[in-house]
Amino acid sequence: MRTYYDQDDHEGYEAGQGLLIRRLTKWAAAQGRELDPYAVVSALQFRHTSVDGRLTHWTAALVREFLLSYVPRTMSATADEAVLVPGTLRLFLRYLHETGLVDPMGDPPAELEAAVAAATDGFPAAMADERNFGVAKYWVMTAARKGIDPSDHEALNAFFADVREGRHSHDAELLDELVAKQITEQAERAFAQPAVSLPADAELADTAEASSIVTQLRKFVDWVGDGRALTTTGNLKLADARELVSLLDTGDVLEWDGGDKVYPVRSSADLPHLAILFELAKRTRVVRAVKGKLVRVAKAAPLVKDALALWTAAFDALPARGLLIKGSGWGPGYTELLDESLDIVLPDVLNTIYGLPEPVPVVRLAETVWLACVEHTYFDLQPSAEPMWRNGLVMEFRRLLGTLAEFGAVELTTGPPDPMYSSDLAGENPELPPEVQDRLRGALDASSVDLVTLTPLGVRAVRGRLLREGRVAPLVGDLVDAAPAPMLGALVDHYTPETAAAEISGWLAAHGGDLSLLLDAIRESPFRTRAADMFAVLVDALPDGGAVLRDMRTDPALGPIATNMLIDRGELDLGELDDRERLLGMTEQFLVLLEAAGPEGVSSALPSGELAGLREAILGSGHPDRVGLAELAEVFGPGPQAHPLGGLTRSRKKRRR
Repeated sequence: MRTYYDQDDHEGYEAGQGLLIRRLTKWAAAQGRELDPYAVVSALQFRHTSVDGRLTHWTAALVREFLLSYVPRTMSATADEAVLVPGTLRLFLRYLHETGLVDPMGDPPAELEAAVAAATDGFPAAMADERNFGVAKYWVMTAARKGIDPSDHEALNAFFADVREGRHSHDAELLDELVAKQITEQAERAFAQPAVSLPADAELADTAEASSIVTQLRKFVDWVGDGRALTTTGNLKLADARELVSLLDTGDVLEWDGGDKVYPVRSSADLPHLAILFELAKRTRVVRAVKGKLVRVAKAAPLVKDALALWTAAFDALPARGLLIKGSGWGPGYTELLDESLDIVLPDVLNTIYGLPEPVPVVRLAETVWLACVEHTYFDLQPSAEPMWRNGLVMEFRRLLGTLAEFGAVELTTGPPDPMYSSDLAGENPELPPEVQDRLRGALDASSVDLVTLTPLGVRAVRGRLLREGRVAPLVGDLVDAAPAPMLGALVDHYTPETAAAEISGWLAAHGGDLSLLLDAIRESPFRTRAADMFAVLVDALPDGGAVLRDMRTDPALGPIATNMLIDRGELDLGELDDRERLLGMTEQFLVLLEAAGPEGVSSALPSGELAGLREAILGSGHPDRVGLAELAEVFGPGPQAHPLGGLTRSRKKRRR
C-alpha cells in the first residue's frame, strides 16, 4: 500500500484506491459506522491530483478546501445525497492515523477533527451554491433539475444535444464564470523533490550575517534614516546614488571613458547593482516610498536585525519582473524577454538545481531557459535573428547567475560535466528540439564547463518556497519526533537510500537507539506491501541491516517478508526452506497480489483444479495477516464478490442504505 503515485501510474493508483476503500469499509462496519465510499474516492482524488499528490497528507486548510470547495465543485450530488461526506472524511482520517498510513508532516488528529466539525456546518450551503459548481457538475445538476436521471447516459446525451441546439435554457453568465474559474483553479502536479540535509539554522544565520546582501541592506536602511527625497520618477537622486555606491561598495561604474571624452552617469537607474539593491529593499519592505520620499518601515526593524530572515526575504523577492530592467524600463530585446519571464523561469531554474545531486552545467540550464522564454512570451522573430537573441539571452542569464552568486544563493565553479546531464541526448528526446540536442552534445563534450549548485542558504530558501506552494520537499531531521510507522512510510515514498539512512540514524538517536520501536511498527502494519517496503528501508539504512534481516527470518510477523527478501537478494536458496516457510512464502505472495491487483487479480491467478486444497493450505498457514486472510477466504469462496462501490449511484433519487 503506497500513499504516493506518479500521475501516469493509473493502474497502481486504482489498485491502491480499491485496497484502501475495501479495508476502510470493513473497518467502519466493524465499528457500526456508515460511510460513503464515493466520498473516500473523492478525498483520494482530491489529494492525488493536487500539487504534491500525497494521499494521506492532510491539514486543517486541506480539510476545509475539500469540504467547502472541492466536493461542491466536483461531486454531482445534492446536499442531502452527500450528507455522509463530512462524517466519512472524519472516519477516513481516523483510519489513516490508526493504521500508520498518515503523513507525519500533516496536522495532528485533534486539529483535523476540529476542522471537519467546523466545515460541516457550512457544507450544505456550499453544496447548494451553484457558484461553487464545476462546469461538468453544473450541467449534470441542470439536467437533474429538468427531470433527467444523470445515471441514464442516453437521456443525458440527448439533453446535451438539446442544449447545443438551444432547446434548454441556462444561466450563460454563471456558466462563463464557472469556466473561467475552472481554468484558473486547475491544480497541476509538481515534481516531488528529494530529501535534503542542511546545517543548523544557527550556522546558516552566521553565514547570512557575513553575506554582502545583508550588510548592504542594513547599511542602506541606516542611510535612509529619517527619510531621503526621491526624484520625480521615484529613483534615488544622483548625488545620493554616488554616495551609496561608495558606502555600500556596489562596484557600479560612475563614469566611463568614451575615448575623446569621459561620460558621467546621468541617473541612478544606470547603476545596475545599486538599482537591484534599491529594488530589493523596497520588495522586502524594509523601506518604502511615501509622497516622493524614501522612509524606513518601522515594523521591519525585527526583520533587519535577523540576518537569516532578512537574507531569505531578499531572496524571495528576486523572482519578479523588473529585476533586470531598471529606471528607464528599456533594455535590449533579449533582456526584456528574460525579464518578462523571470517570475516563471527563475523559480524553475532554482527548483531544477535543488533537485539534482551534482552541479548542473550552466549551458544545460541556459538552453531550457531560452526555450521557456520563447514559450511564455509571444513575439515574431526572424530565423536569422534567433542566434543573436539566444546568445544575448544566455549572456543575461549568466549575469543573473552571477548576481545570485554574489547574493550567496548559488556557487559557480568549473569542471567536467557529470555524464547524467548528457545521458538523455543519445537518442530521441521529445522534450528538446534536435538543434538544441546538437548544441548540448557539443557543449557537454568539453572537458570543463561552467557549473552551478545551490549553497546551503539557497537550499533552505528554495525549500521554504516549495513548502509554501504545498510541494513535497523533505528535510533530514524533520521526522525525528514522528511516530515510527508514519516516519518509515514517509521514507518509503520520498527519501533516497542515503537520506533515509540519515533520517533513521537521527530518529534512533533521539529514541534511545530502540530498534524494537521500528520493528513493532512494521509488524503492526495491516498492509503487507507497505510492511515489506518499510522493512526494506530499515534494513538498508542500518549498519548491521543484513544481520537484522537474517534474524527476522524466524519472527512470527516479519518472517515471510524477511524470507522473501533474502531469496530476492540471493542470500537464501529455495531449497533451504522447510515446508512451513514455503507455505508462508506462498501465502505472502497471494496477500501481496491481493493488495496489488485486488480480488479479481487473485481470482484470475487461482488454479481451478486445485482450489479446494489451496484454500485449505493458505487459510491454515498461520500467516499473521488476519485481515488479508479474511479477504482471501472471500475470494476462495463460491459466488462473485460484491465491490464496495457496487450498486451506488449519484442520481437525484435518495439512495437506499
